[in-house]
Amino acid sequence: MPDKNTETEWIKIADSAEELTFGPTGIAPFEWNDQKICIVKTPKGLKACADRCPHAGASLLQGFPDSQGNIECAVHHYKFNLTHGRDTQNEGYKLMVFELKENETGIYIKFPKA
Repeated sequence: MPDKNTETEWIKIADSAEELTFGPTGIAPFEWNDQKICIVKTPKGLKACADRCPHAGASLLQGFPDSQGNIECAVHHYKFNLTHGRDTQNEGYKLMVFELKENETGIYIKFPKA
């Protein structure tokens, strides 16, 4: 389902959240065009971000979502806001986050066109 903006497109990742394989901390892996993505269960609904921590490159699939809508890296414990991607300590690190929507037809993530 292409987006009206020719630079991005919505990609269906699942019919429902039940189709995703969430780990014990509530993070599911997804891959699109060789880009690894984390789908994260938060109190504000599902969020999506890049798998790699911008601080040191660790996989965020091993991370921990918190009740404020952040994800914490398991290696150095940096936290990133899953809405805008900025680190919570304002040190200048920014995690790539993706717009995600869920409706009666499925779960979709917005990607730059390849």
